[in-house]
Amino acid sequence: MTKSCSLSIRFFRNTLVLATAFSILGVMALSGLASATTPSTTAVTSIPVGANPFGVAVSPDGSSVWVTNRGAGTVSRIATSNNTVTSIPVGASPFGVAVSPDGSSVWVDNNASASVSRIDTSNNAVTSIAVGANPFGVAVSPDGSSV
Repeated sequence: MTKSCSLSIRFFRNTLVLATAFSILGVMALSGLASATTPSTTAVTSIPVGANPFGVAVSPDGSSVWVTNRGAGTVSRIATSNNTVTSIPVGASPFGVAVSPDGSSVWVDNNASASVSRIDTSNNAVTSIAVGANPFGVAVSPDGSSV
């Protein structure tokens, strides 16, 4: 056999070995990814909150979940450590909810009250601010300086 033919066969063999190795690694990686990204369809627990829950937000440290209750004019604060619920009155028909980046305040738009409420997370005290008619949706800037 000539030298160039021998090099071609060696190149082909090495390419085939590499392709096989990458195929095996790809299958191994895909099975791990598939199980990691497949969501569960089983509820862990149900936690009753107020009437007509709508918006939901989680505190940055994961200690609280905040749920707006449109039909009750309240926000439910769920302590994730033990699933206890605290009901906090805000304006009429709250929809959106957002937590500040540092977790010190929660902001809620009150659609039927033309207001936005700020909840101080240290004591659940509520301060409402009049805004235009029918606010829908609220967000806090990444640095927490504006809503």
